[in-house]
Amino acid sequence: MVFRVRTAAVILFVATLAASLASCDLSVNEPDPVFDVEAQYKKDSIAIDEYLAKYGIEGVQTTESGLRYKVLEEGSGPAPNKNDIVSVHFTISRMDSAVIETTFTDVALKYNIYDSAIAYVPYKFNFGAGFVFSGFQVAGLKEGSQLMKLNDRFVFYLPSKLAFGQVAYGQIPANSPSVWELKMVQIR
Repeated sequence: MVFRVRTAAVILFVATLAASLASCDLSVNEPDPVFDVEAQYKKDSIAIDEYLAKYGIEGVQTTESGLRYKVLEEGSGPAPNKNDIVSVHFTISRMDSAVIETTFTDVALKYNIYDSAIAYVPYKFNFGAGFVFSGFQVAGLKEGSQLMKLNDRFVFYLPSKLAFGQVAYGQIPANSPSVWELKMVQIR
């Protein structure tokens, strides 16, 4: 009796497996197309243009890489050197203006993202190494921070290729432009 039950179970398993495999499309598919960085950049540029128009933002400059920025406050201090440790306050927003992260306590409170477990202090980075944020080399901020000097406050409009690229970061989806406001508060 045990032998017949085991045999029936094996037959049922093999029949189920065969039916499952028969319903699968085992044909060789063409590889996925290579991600088109330029097409994504055009899409990001349109999103940034729409954002700037929606909020009436003027006086934005564009670098050769596609980084867009606006000087909000000009500082009077020196520019950092390659070996300096730079401290900046920052705020990250999506194109829908949702504030995602900040080092400013007042901004966190205003946008209801305040967390008492977080220390709202300036972010420090090695200026020569570039702006490495949560393990990501944010190319647009590496380039953008080189335009700044002590006490400057800039806003950067980053196409995805200069931000997180094809990787999602928190509430910022993959392949999404983002807005970063930085204030350089210390150079050591």
